[in-house]
This record gives sequence, C-alpha cells and structure tokens, in this order.
Amino acid sequence: MKFSRYLVWNFLKMFLIVIIGAILVFVMIDFVGNIKTWLARDMKDVGDYYLCYLPYMIYLITPVALFIAVLASVGNMARHLEMSAMQSSGQSPLKTLFPIFFFGLLIAMGSYEMSERWLPDANHKRLEIMETNAQKRKNPRIKEKENFTFIDSEKASWFFKTYSGRNKIGRDVVLLLREQGHMSERYDAKVVRWVEDDSVSYWQFERGFHRIFHKDGTVSVTDISKEKMIGRVSTHPDDLINERQVSDEMDSKMIKKRIEVLKRSGEDTRVMETALHFKRSAHWMNFIVLLIGAALCHKYTRSGGLSQKFGVGLLLVFSYYILERIGLKMGENGALTPFLGAWISHFLFAGVASIMLYRSFRL
Repeated sequence: MKFSRYLVWNFLKMFLIVIIGAILVFVMIDFVGNIKTWLARDMKDVGDYYLCYLPYMIYLITPVALFIAVLASVGNMARHLEMSAMQSSGQSPLKTLFPIFFFGLLIAMGSYEMSERWLPDANHKRLEIMETNAQKRKNPRIKEKENFTFIDSEKASWFFKTYSGRNKIGRDVVLLLREQGHMSERYDAKVVRWVEDDSVSYWQFERGFHRIFHKDGTVSVTDISKEKMIGRVSTHPDDLINERQVSDEMDSKMIKKRIEVLKRSGEDTRVMETALHFKRSAHWMNFIVLLIGAALCHKYTRSGGLSQKFGVGLLLVFSYYILERIGLKMGENGALTPFLGAWISHFLFAGVASIMLYRSFRL
C-alpha cells in the first residue's frame, strides 16, 4: 500500500508539472502568433479568450502529459531498481502498475465528461472572442442562406428565398403542411420572423396568403397580415442555421440533433457522424498511450536507456495522433465509414499497447 501511494504520488507530481508547463508554452506560442489581434483588443478579451481556451488545452495536452509522466516517474523508479525490488518480492508488474492504470481510466472518463459538459460552451465563446470585426463581415459565424429547402418532418417543408441567422428573419417563404401524405395547407409570406416571448416562442408570418386544400378538391385562400404559428411546426432557428458550426462547439446531443436535421434536408451527414463517433472514441487515447509508456519503461534494461525509450515512445504517440487525423478525414470524405474513421487508430494502437505489455511482462 505504501509503495502504491509512493508510485501514484510520483506519477501525479510529474503529470501536473508537465500539464502546467505545456499550458504555459501553449499560451505563449498562441499569444505571440496572434499578437496583432491582441494589440487591437482589450485585455479583458485576451483574458476571457485564454480562460475559455484552458479546458481545450488540457484536453489536447493530457495524452502526451500522461505518457511523459509515466515514462519519467516509472522509468526513473525502474532505473533505481525500485520496480525490480517489487517484482522480486513476488508482486506481478500488472499489480504493481494497477494504481497508475486505474488513474489513467479515471483521466479517460474525465476527458469524456469534459468534452460533453465544459468544452462545447468554452470553445464556442473562445471562437466568438477570436473573431475580428473584419472576419465577421467577411465570413460571419452565423451566416445567411439563399434559395434553400428545409424538410422539418413528414408534415412540414420550408422554402426560403433568403434567411438570416443573425436576426432570424426569412423573406419570400413558402411553408407546406401535409396530413397523411396529402397536401393540407400552404403558407406564402413576404416575411417570416422568429418571435421569443417570455412564455412561448413561435414563427410569425407577415404579408402573405394562407391556402387550405379541402378533401373535396376546393381551395380556400385568406390574406395574412400577421399570423402566429404557435404549435403548428416544430422547426427551430438552429435547425436552419446552427449558431455552433463545428463539432468542437457541440456535445453529443447537439451533434445527433444536427445529424437528424441534415438527414431531413437531404444533406451529407458524414462529417457530423464522424464527429459523433470521435466524441466517443477520443478519450481512449489517454489510457492507450499510458499503457504504451508503461510497457516501455516499467522494467530496467541495460540495452536501452530511458532517453531511447522516450524517443521510441514519442514516435509512437505522434504516429497515433497522425493516424487519428487521417482516419477522421477518411471518415469525413467517405473513404471509411464514420465509425471506422473515428475508431481505427484506437483499435490499432490498443493492439500495439497490448502486445507491448504482454511482451514486457513476460520477459
């Protein structure tokens, strides 16, 4: 028990040192790279930006920090024959390293919770702060769309001449409503706006016509000055133009909802499906690189020093990162299925880690 506490404390101390040091370097490099932007902004914006960036930095750095921490702490103990002493007492390497493996699992689960709870809002605010006024004019995050169709469900279809996500107003809009597969109503409006009252939110149709198609084949037409569509359609402005445009700004529920919206509209969903699977797979990288590091350093050998093992481990970890990005791109462009694109790197390196641990524990 005392050795386990000693082992975990050495590992945790090194892990925190690497995390803090990497964050400082990350912030310095990013600040220098964006120095022109920050010179024109208030210091409050700079502080808010890096405060919102902090969770994402931790999320990105954690796998490498885990690898360096296990290599430095366990490798140093192996070099001083402390690990050999535990094995000589009859305790297996797996049991000796179990506290670190358990800590790695906790980090992996914490990484997943972070990506679901804190990262989406923090990334959304960070990306909004980073935009300059020129960028907002040239390529606003909340864009306008022209001449598009949106299929809300089997009962409702929209046609927009123009729609602005900034003020949530559509112009020259047609709404078709169906019942049991047959056209029942049609709304034509010059302006459709999203209205948010204290108790209810709804679409308001202005300056147009409302047609009702009766079962006997007749059609009745009424003029519209202002008509509130409360409870008639389930379409939300975020369905038409999502304020959060990249997966880093969304949790799994948001991505699932976006996939459903894209499917109803007949748009390609591979990018979002790959992002959804990546949300579920990315956190396993923390545990897998920890296993690779432990396999490399838990036993003292005369043939290769700690620096050599560190170089081999870094090569494996960065190869892991590269393969992960390649898999995601292949999943997004259809070369692989979204599931395989998000998981293939983890499957391969989990196999590599298992083989390395098996060989190092046997020898």
